[in-house]
Amino acid sequence: MTERISLEGKVAVVTGAGRGLGRAYVELLAERGARTVVNDLGTDVSGFGKDSTIAEQVADLIRSRGGEAVANDSDISTPEGGSDLIAATIEHFGRIDLLVNNAGICGSQLFEDATLDDFDHYWRVHLGGPVNTVKAAWPYMVAQRYGKIILTTSVSGLFGLRGQTTYAAAKCAVVGLMRILAIEGAEHGILVNTISPVGYTRMHPAAGSRLSEADGRASMPVEAVAPAIVWLASDSCSETNRIYNVGAGAIQRIAIVMGLGFYDAHLTPESIAENYAKVESIEGFSEPGPFEPSS
Repeated sequence: MTERISLEGKVAVVTGAGRGLGRAYVELLAERGARTVVNDLGTDVSGFGKDSTIAEQVADLIRSRGGEAVANDSDISTPEGGSDLIAATIEHFGRIDLLVNNAGICGSQLFEDATLDDFDHYWRVHLGGPVNTVKAAWPYMVAQRYGKIILTTSVSGLFGLRGQTTYAAAKCAVVGLMRILAIEGAEHGILVNTISPVGYTRMHPAAGSRLSEADGRASMPVEAVAPAIVWLASDSCSETNRIYNVGAGAIQRIAIVMGLGFYDAHLTPESIAENYAKVESIEGFSEPGPFEPSS
């Protein structure tokens, strides 16, 4: 039997931890011994408004159970908010071991109706949030030669979902961010992974889901995603540069692979057309690793 995973002594920061998935994460992290920072601006599902009591309630709950937790309502979509969150963490706990970038917003909008301002609104939260918080946490993790970073992507971006162009574009950009952070963090003992969580939250109706709340919570409980966060945060996990689909009791690695393809030293449009079955096939696929800069 594997020894029970403990996070005693670890300091974990979770963004968007006041409700839904983030709350499930921070509660289980605290249950396993981590000292936690509960970050939540308290906005509505579209990212507007503010309610600092949302984070306070979760921190109070953790403390009532005997855990250590502080609430934080910094707006991580801004550089100042990201810096303030990490500064508050260091001031209170003296270090940061785990940063879970979970905060997100959601809506439903066809591409033809979306403006650049709409895209910017989503980018600032889903991509800007991780950039701002990681930027602030990075020097501390480098100095202690240890750190775990978990980013959040979505099947909406990885595989596609109608009406989610702004959300999906930002969520796929997160994967590109992870690739580089994992490469550059390796020499400093910093491990970076991404999860694609499947848990029923207030985002589902906002995205156009017609599933009832009762059915959604029963079939896709947010609590079923949290064990993956604890595992990734533990010292027994040495994975980096990975994407995991997690939900409803399942965890699967998602990979970007290349098939053998078709080769012709004198490639022409016609030879591609004639051999498209080989181009299309991923039989005998490989999974490329990080590329080296060309000299």
